[in-house]
Amino acid sequence: MKRYTDYLHNIRGKILLGCDGFVDETYEIVEVRRSQSDFTPMKNLKQFGELLVERADGGVGVELVAKRRCEGGFGINTGRVAGCLGLKPLLPGLYGNLTLDPAYEPFKDMCELASLGDPALTIALEFSDGKVLMSDIAAVSSLTWGHFEKHFGEEKLKEMFAGVDILGLGYWSLTANFDDLFNGFMKQYETTTPPRRMFFDFADIKKKSNESFIKSLELIQSFSSKIAMTLSLNEHEVLELFSRIGVERPELTPAAISSALAIAREKIGFDELVVHTPEFAAASSAVDGEAYALQERQSNVVRLAGAGDSFNGGYLCASLGDLSLKERLVIANAVTAYFVTHATPPTKAELIAQIEITRAATSK
Repeated sequence: MKRYTDYLHNIRGKILLGCDGFVDETYEIVEVRRSQSDFTPMKNLKQFGELLVERADGGVGVELVAKRRCEGGFGINTGRVAGCLGLKPLLPGLYGNLTLDPAYEPFKDMCELASLGDPALTIALEFSDGKVLMSDIAAVSSLTWGHFEKHFGEEKLKEMFAGVDILGLGYWSLTANFDDLFNGFMKQYETTTPPRRMFFDFADIKKKSNESFIKSLELIQSFSSKIAMTLSLNEHEVLELFSRIGVERPELTPAAISSALAIAREKIGFDELVVHTPEFAAASSAVDGEAYALQERQSNVVRLAGAGDSFNGGYLCASLGDLSLKERLVIANAVTAYFVTHATPPTKAELIAQIEITRAATSK
């Protein structure tokens, strides 16, 4: 534990993550209502899917009960982890046009929010074992690097991108101008020192064509000799990646996934590939080889939306120093476990305590 404690007490670095912004309106579905205040929510995503299939020839009507209205998107969901650990990341994105949207108010002191306009909207249906996200992404999909240049200006952009340790760009599948934004990010380092690492979360790879997927991979790879590139995926996304680049589908076990990640990483030319699931996280690194870290599936879940981004936030914060690949995965797992059971990322002290719990649970 001393390695983790010393690292977190001395963590430092500049993180810049872009460039989206969503407001998530989250609901649960009523399965049985007994009175105005007494109802049973539909617990399982599979149950909802079976209801849709059963009534596919007609219509489906469900009653929604609001759970929360909150922040959403790669930038804030990932960056708030760094904020809770005292790093104050810089997050250019869509958080409100003239004023900050109330959903982002809790983060204005722990994160540096640089807003280019109003956020997009996501309607989330949340179950105990998963979620359905339905997004109106017009605000995000229309964002271009030209908007950055016009909004911030050349001098402000230089200031923002200078001295960055980890640079992140998320939600490729929801961002129509992803390649344009990536090129804009890279343009900032034509004559200055680049970050030590760049981090990506592509989100739902299935949504976009294989042609655009391969094009983006090749574009990122063309800069990989200048910046170490990390791609993070969940268990569904990694299987889609394997399928698209011709890697044989492995069993969903830590060892099998780790071995397949090594093959996939070499094929796409990235420095790191990382995958997170409810039971384990695994990674392949050009420098550190392969590793995985186990975790117990959480039973007292209070929030799932943002769990993957919380993992990413933990992993990139753990990548600021000299921790081993497995140690980075352990920290990211602990951040996720804390988030889904508390609906907020942990502080340093809370993360250290969660790491102890996670390590004890997986060593039984």
